[in-house]
Amino acid sequence: MRNFDAVIFDMDGLMVDTENMIHRKLNEILGEMGFQAEREMFISLIGLPDSQTKATLEQTFGETFQHDLFLKKLRERKKIMYQNEEIAVKKGLWELLEYLKKQNIKNIVATSSPRENMNLILKKTDILKYFDLSVCGDEIERGKPFPDIFLKAVEKLNVPAERCLILEDSQNGIIAAKEAGIPVIFIKDLVTPEKQYMDTIYAQCNDLSEVITYLK
Repeated sequence: MRNFDAVIFDMDGLMVDTENMIHRKLNEILGEMGFQAEREMFISLIGLPDSQTKATLEQTFGETFQHDLFLKKLRERKKIMYQNEEIAVKKGLWELLEYLKKQNIKNIVATSSPRENMNLILKKTDILKYFDLSVCGDEIERGKPFPDIFLKAVEKLNVPAERCLILEDSQNGIIAAKEAGIPVIFIKDLVTPEKQYMDTIYAQCNDLSEVITYLK
């Protein structure tokens, strides 16, 4: 008997190579507002929904930082960027999705991005046809590193948490998975999580096709 009955996919940095695109726009907007961000600050935001970025940005740039203006600009430019720029799919994704389809293994997208962006990205890359279920950042009260998004995904899948497998590329995602009591495989994109969090993962893969080994 296989170990897992369902797979929970993150999106940005896991299925699609969008984190560097977002980083570019973030720096562009901050520059227009008279600020400059270190890469470490951007890394700390990966996996967080927009609603949870305020504290980090205010801590970095001061309490007078115009968070609402920044988010408005970022949302607008993300939408234009996703509509007009090529979005690369991460290595091994097609092999994994086809395997899940053939084996009738359930799957779901659990992304901190709002539903509008998720639909735009996954339709453009032709990924959406593989997913009937999804949970997005604008549909939950607390984003990663809180476990809410994964608990909601498990509820939608109607599969016990221990029979689900999360695929993540961020430290915040690993923490959320642990809090939800769900095994997680880490596939590196931009983030190298701290050792204390890496010690909690089920496995680490170089690309998505390697996940298949753990589903047989």
